[in-house]
Amino acid sequence: MEYGGELFFDDIIEELHHLRESDQKALSANVDPLPLHETLYYDEKQDHKWMERYYRGVGMNQSSSVSLLMDLHHLLTVTHEYTYPYHITKGQFLYTWVDLQPNGKLKGLYSGVEKNPSQVMVEDKEMIEKRYAHYQSYLFGDHSSPARKKKMIHLARKYRLNTEHVVPQSWFRAKEPMKGDLHHLFACEPECNKIRSNYPYDDFSQTETRTVSNRCGSYDGERFEPRYGKGEAARATLYFLLRYPRELNKNARQKLNIQTLVKWHENSPVTRHEKHRNQAIFEIQGNRNPFIDHPNILTPLINDLYRLSAR
Repeated sequence: MEYGGELFFDDIIEELHHLRESDQKALSANVDPLPLHETLYYDEKQDHKWMERYYRGVGMNQSSSVSLLMDLHHLLTVTHEYTYPYHITKGQFLYTWVDLQPNGKLKGLYSGVEKNPSQVMVEDKEMIEKRYAHYQSYLFGDHSSPARKKKMIHLARKYRLNTEHVVPQSWFRAKEPMKGDLHHLFACEPECNKIRSNYPYDDFSQTETRTVSNRCGSYDGERFEPRYGKGEAARATLYFLLRYPRELNKNARQKLNIQTLVKWHENSPVTRHEKHRNQAIFEIQGNRNPFIDHPNILTPLINDLYRLSAR
């Protein structure tokens, strides 16, 4: 979901204003890149050095899983030195570098469909302008009325952007720094964004009733199974639980299927795209995703991570 329904009217207008300016700057400066040089895209040797230095103070093989998780949570928090609002991270970082594939294109997280970055930016700009025009028409009158709030949420859902929060904004009241944290932001077509809504991830059996989208995945009004990108979505969600263990609302925690995330994490190995993202975000934000850097060490601890976040 693009909005969690918790923002005040003036906050929404201000954010849309910033989105308009930020996306226009990024679009003006952007030239669709050619396929990227392998080392430029992901420098494995350099990243390995940075990784060793980053985790130097953490005993990755310590016997207490709770102690390790707490140490990693502290590390992710104190090294998250540079936080940016969503309107900055989406247009100026995510589309132009962080989420690029080796061929210089963006790929929808749930569909696997590729687009040029400039195309995505143009589409977003059109949606933002439509949102802005409609919201401006609500400037007069009682902004807090239930009917007006419903209209604003409806417009946010109608005019969706090409960005997916793997952890839906409604789960954490659309607050920063979670909203702008690049580790759980991915390029995603508005169609798939809409289908996913704020449903938790899950797998459907062949006998279960659900609606199937050939592009995006399957859903039944309560759960969503993506067609593509399960491993990346799982590891991004696990990062969020480790970085922000107290930020999910109770309803979201109850819906979260941790065993599904474990299965997707184990069945879909870390990709070069994820390593590129992790390195790029490390340079931008200062912190990393341990489930990308140390997937095998952390897999047995995921259930403890869920219990820790539910305390």
